[in-house]
This record gives sequence, structure tokens and C-alpha cells, in this order.
Amino acid sequence: MPPAFTPVHVEPYSAELAARCAALLTRAGSYDAVELEQLVREIAKHPDLWQPLIVVDADHRRYELLYDDQRIDIWVLSWMPGQRTGFHDHDISAVGLVCVDGALDEGRLALGGGAAEPLRMTPGVSRNGPGGYIHSFAHVAGEPAVSIHAYSPPLLVVGQYRQDAEGRLRREPEHGRKELLDDTIAVDTIALRPSG
Repeated sequence: MPPAFTPVHVEPYSAELAARCAALLTRAGSYDAVELEQLVREIAKHPDLWQPLIVVDADHRRYELLYDDQRIDIWVLSWMPGQRTGFHDHDISAVGLVCVDGALDEGRLALGGGAAEPLRMTPGVSRNGPGGYIHSFAHVAGEPAVSIHAYSPPLLVVGQYRQDAEGRLRREPEHGRKELLDDTIAVDTIALRPSG
């Protein structure tokens, strides 16, 4: 049973941006991962929607809500040097994401094998994943690097992966609108494999 969280409501940057974004939504119900990826790729073509949400913050990765309703939420993330998420999943929410500026690396947890290069995401590179998809993101280039993420159903719970004192992997539920922490797993204890 998922943990009980106090709902957090984040107002969109502006009603105007949210309304213009809503015009790009073509489904009445939930989106699957492929549809979310197509949607963020479409939003990326409209810089007037996402550029006003870019925030330069050297201390915290910034995520600004572009749109949300009962079926989907869409975020613009701004990444500065040294910022990364650590390994996490999106619980039951599917995800579609696209890099629109700078560069990011996506890593995935892998069992066995040696370390491999993560997937480099540059402008136009997009990804998707079903609920439970485990990955991490790290800033590579751009001040800031910028990505657009969409989740369906809306992201309420994130599973943050941490290593306990005995080296065991633990999944700790966090609220979906809480900033993910860096270095949640010792990098030398897992193998990174590129996505795709």
C-alpha cells in the first residue's frame, strides 16, 4: 500500500501558459508512455510555452509546473552543473521526456556486468518509460540544461533508491513533487547501462 501523503498543489506558472498547453492535449483519458513522449516532443516545438519556466539556480534543480489535471502533469526542469536526481522510479506513472537545451545523461540500474556509458540526451532526444521505470538523470552541459517531462497519471509518488548501511538497496517512497536528492546510491556499487 502506498504511503499516505498530504497532497501538494502547485499552481501553473500562468493560467495563459496552462491553457495554451491544454490545447496540445488530444486525449480525454490517461496517456501511455509512447503518447507522453509524443506530447513532450510537440511541446518542445513551442518554446513560448516552456522558455518562460526556465530558472537558473546553482543550488537546486528547478522544476516548474506547466500544466496539470486529473490525468497528466507536465513539468519544465532546469539543471545546473553538479545537479542530478539519483536513481528513482515514478511508481504507477508513465513518463515521457525530452531534452530541449544543453545535455543530460540518463542512467539505469542494471544487475551484473560492468559499468557502461549512460544515454546522452541532447536537444531533441526523447525517452519514455512505463510506471516503475528506474533511472537517474545528471546535468552534463548548459547553464541551464532544460528538459520537459510529462507523467500520467500525475506523479504523486516517486520511489527513491538508497543504499542502507549494510549495502542493501532500498526503495523509499517520496512525494512526487519533492526534489530528488543526489548520490542516493554509491556509484561504485552498481553497473550503469545505457537506456535504449
